[in-house]
Amino acid sequence: MATRVSKRLFSLELNDVPAHLQTPTFALKWSEEIKKSPAVPIIVNLSIDSKGFYLICVNRVKKEVECFDLALIHDTRTGSQVSLPQGGAEYFDQNHIGVLDVPVTSKWLTIYYGNTFVASELRIVHFYFESTSLAREWTEKLFQLGHNQILRNLSSLDCLEKIHSKIIHGLLDLDKRKIPVRSLVQFLCKSNRDSSKNIIKAIYLSETIHPLGFYD
Repeated sequence: MATRVSKRLFSLELNDVPAHLQTPTFALKWSEEIKKSPAVPIIVNLSIDSKGFYLICVNRVKKEVECFDLALIHDTRTGSQVSLPQGGAEYFDQNHIGVLDVPVTSKWLTIYYGNTFVASELRIVHFYFESTSLAREWTEKLFQLGHNQILRNLSSLDCLEKIHSKIIHGLLDLDKRKIPVRSLVQFLCKSNRDSSKNIIKAIYLSETIHPLGFYD
């Protein structure tokens, strides 16, 4: 007799990201360099791409972008579960950022992130929001989206869409609003087996070479 497979298995879908989480949200990112003193947070904009593959963190000062793979998020915490980094509470108590009548931990988000299951090797990324509601929503949503099992079992087409999302969000020059081809080649040639010459040749033959800005 054939084994009956639960229909729930086939109901897995890619993340449905709310529209307001796809638009930039103001936050402060705490330095991950523990020995850096005095620690000063970085002004960032946080958003999630429409497919729910990446948390996009834009440094508003340096105009740099870091894309955090949601599939590599192990845990998210806020409130009483948060262990503030050294100097964190003192800094925000003195500078009075956001809602003032709640504890700093209530406006804090800590993400445990990395491609490993060894706790000591995980990155601990801290963000500070202006309100408790924002911190709670981002904590819950990132955990929910990141633990969607389909992110670990993507189809070939979904993998291509994930790469595309990383390119358009992570490599885009924010001032010129285009993707430098040098950055694209470096992104595609991460191993010795890859041939940058072949990639450059393919880009030359592509009709999109001019808007990409090859000589930038």
